[in-house]
Amino acid sequence: MSYLTEPMRDVAQHHLKPEETVLTAIYAHYTVLHSDGRWFWLTKHRQIHHPARAFVLTSERALILEDPTDPATSTADREYLFASCSLNHIMLFELRSHLLDCALTLVQATSSGPERITLIYSGVSELAFLAAVACMRALVDDQPLPSSHRPDETYTRERAASFPNWHDALAGLELKQKNAVTRYLAANEHIQEWLSVPVIDESSWWQRFGVAAREKPPAVLVHTDRQILVVKEVTRIVRGQTVYGSDAWLMPKTRVQTASVVSGERNESDVQFTLEHMGVK
Repeated sequence: MSYLTEPMRDVAQHHLKPEETVLTAIYAHYTVLHSDGRWFWLTKHRQIHHPARAFVLTSERALILEDPTDPATSTADREYLFASCSLNHIMLFELRSHLLDCALTLVQATSSGPERITLIYSGVSELAFLAAVACMRALVDDQPLPSSHRPDETYTRERAASFPNWHDALAGLELKQKNAVTRYLAANEHIQEWLSVPVIDESSWWQRFGVAAREKPPAVLVHTDRQILVVKEVTRIVRGQTVYGSDAWLMPKTRVQTASVVSGERNESDVQFTLEHMGVK
């Protein structure tokens, strides 16, 4: 846990069990997000402050801790524990990948239904979180852990060995889409099939003459030997700047129960997946 500050290491040691093995620890810097809301013709700007946090992954669970020295912390009454998620309860992973605004969401099964635990971080820490997700996926799939739990030379070399097979399997996709998909694959993961979903224009005919056309961005559905992966291109306004990135849903095959095609409006169809774990859908 050398990547954490001393106060956060103390918090982590307080919450860790004596027999727990720490696989990786990531420091997520203090962030301020901007949220815009409209009320009639007025626009309201609001700042959302997120304190510095630590993501500590063990062989049993994922801990999210807050920095006790950060004035924005809100978990002092819980001894700075923001969330604890058992890896055995994880149903799927959601990842938001943007230059200035990234996030990892763990969706876990609870007695009251699915629960979402989200940690926001900057793009500086993105590779570290992708490596952590690879470790969590291995534990959820009952697979051997990667040789390296951080994005070091070993991690990069093992992924680089899989790139030729990935790019051959994804032949037909644009290079940008290929790069977006391979970002969420683990070393030695095999792509079995994929489906590209082009841009869908949802605007009415009169809206197409203006700048407010409504489009569903392109997406890629990928079936591998370990997961169902959906990657969607996204354009967002972050801190007043247009940011291009991707949103991804990583669904372990052991959690996917059914898949169906549902017809919608305008002769469009949606692919819907049902996930079930520990009796929770």
